Amino acid sequence: MPKLVIIYGTGAHNTERMAQAIEEGARAEGVETVLKNVNVANKNDLNEADAIAIGSPNYNHAMMPTVKKFLNDISDIDLSGKVGLAFGSYGWSFEATDEINNKLKSYGSEMIEDLCIKRMPGDEELEICRRFGSLLACKIKNKEAICAA
Repeated sequence: MPKLVIIYGTGAHNTERMAQAIEEGARAEGVETVLKNVNVANKNDLNEADAIAIGSPNYNHAMMPTVKKFLNDISDIDLSGKVGLAFGSYGWSFEATDEINNKLKSYGSEMIEDLCIKRMPGDEELEICRRFGSLLACKIKNKEAICAA
């Protein structure tokens, strides 16, 4: 079964809510998911992942230090052929998701468009997150055309 791993850092739980909604969307498509806070995640969580979603809110115009450390810790893993997503909440700018995207891309991930939600996600924003989860699932199940509708 295709597998999506979602690792996130969170401050005010906004990015955590996004991560949970991404997971809901992927599970609705029948994909196995692993959802972990970056504080308890390790690089072994990425074993057998077909897609990886890494999230962080903007923190002083950057990603959270714990997310940065996690990304540095996985630098020796070849992510070629894996679909990647950078996501997170923001207040003013997108440095966190930009940095995550660049790191995952440099490790070989095939990145989809970043998912950025301003501050706390409401019902509409959470639905967007679910759609991103569904899109990730569809990409790793090779049925993009069916799920794009």
